[in-house]
Amino acid sequence: MSRALPSRRAVLLVAATLLAFLVGAVVWFPAALALRALPPPYLCVDPTGTVWRGGCGDLRMGGASIGAMSWTLRALPLLRVRIEADISWTRSGSHLDGSIEATSSAIEVRDLRGEADLSTVRALPLWPPSLLQAWSPGEGRLRIDLKRVGLQAQRLTRIEGRVDVDGLVSLGRERWVLGDYRLDWREGPDLVGRLSDRGGPLALDATIAAVAMGDVADAPPGGAWRLEGKVRARDPAWRPRLMIFGPADTAGQHPLSIEWR
Repeated sequence: MSRALPSRRAVLLVAATLLAFLVGAVVWFPAALALRALPPPYLCVDPTGTVWRGGCGDLRMGGASIGAMSWTLRALPLLRVRIEADISWTRSGSHLDGSIEATSSAIEVRDLRGEADLSTVRALPLWPPSLLQAWSPGEGRLRIDLKRVGLQAQRLTRIEGRVDVDGLVSLGRERWVLGDYRLDWREGPDLVGRLSDRGGPLALDATIAAVAMGDVADAPPGGAWRLEGKVRARDPAWRPRLMIFGPADTAGQHPLSIEWR
């Protein structure tokens, strides 16, 4: 005597029960247990919440603090083998909020907004040594409004939006007040931004662009960048300082051409 096959309704009921169990396991799985799987050199200190909605009191990289992180996962992208989440970062009076989309090969951050002290950003353990050598210590407040930031193989592939710098001060051998600036990253895959002043001792109009490096495998971790444009002193005290860029033209503008990698 043959055994009757389960009805379609019974199969669907079992499948729904298993799916509910799996979703519940993910929703309620403690973040403290899941974050033990973070690859070196990352470490989550004081984890809270669950995989679905949780946070790190302090996310560390190689022992250095990145800051407090929190997240809320979105459910449907998981069915497409994608991770999408709303994220938040805070550290020492600085904060950023946005969303992240990640696959096995790329990461994209969207609608990244907030404010941060320049010294706090410089202290993050994320920058290659070559960039830190070119990035002298300073003061200032960043106001960030970026629509999209794309990353692949730990390198920028896209950036769109605006970053304002208020009260920029260089703290090299002398304390130089530089004023307020704006960096506009245009829409598109070319990684080109326009850097301009917003008043202050210097009149600046320049572009910052990624430099083609040929084989990606041979490129430095932070890529290569070039700043080109013109700068003019509004404050007479700055005229001798700008001579490091060469003599001024008839309009008092000095040529800028700086490359770092």
